[in-house]
Amino acid sequence: MTLRLLPLVAPGILVSVLAGCGPSTQEISDLRAGCPQAMRVQDAANLTRFKPGGGRDRTDVLFQAELGKVDIACDLRKNAVYVELTLNIVVSQGPALTDRTANVGYFVRILNPSGTIVQGRNFAADYKFAGNRTREGSSEQLSLNIPLAQGQSGGAYTVAVGLLPTHEELEYNRTGGRR
Repeated sequence: MTLRLLPLVAPGILVSVLAGCGPSTQEISDLRAGCPQAMRVQDAANLTRFKPGGGRDRTDVLFQAELGKVDIACDLRKNAVYVELTLNIVVSQGPALTDRTANVGYFVRILNPSGTIVQGRNFAADYKFAGNRTREGSSEQLSLNIPLAQGQSGGAYTVAVGLLPTHEELEYNRTGGRR
């Protein structure tokens, strides 16, 4: 009689045993608290690049770029946090882009708990519009290392990301494209 019940009870026992193998809710919470937060810099999340000269209507647009989703995964160590950063960029070709290639700059800055930049670097991604495509995208992946002093938590840091607009492009973003 007991052998007939074994196939019915075994899956429940297996699930219970395997559930104990993964991280606890507290361990997951501790891991998240130890990871820095990602922050998209709002004024630098979009970029409209115009051809050189004074014109600023639709026909003068070389390309438009948008910083999409930003993800962080981290590995906590004794004196550091190793961060895998993934950011998505989508670029649309404008009517003035004759060579069908766009170079989009972006930045990554690490801010300490007081908001001071402690690390930073600029990057660039190239987009080639082939055939009849007028929209391209990429998923940029970067590895970062944040050294921690004794007792510091990686969760107190922020990883700020954005596109690299010129001063004029930044003003264009802030005014919503109005001059």
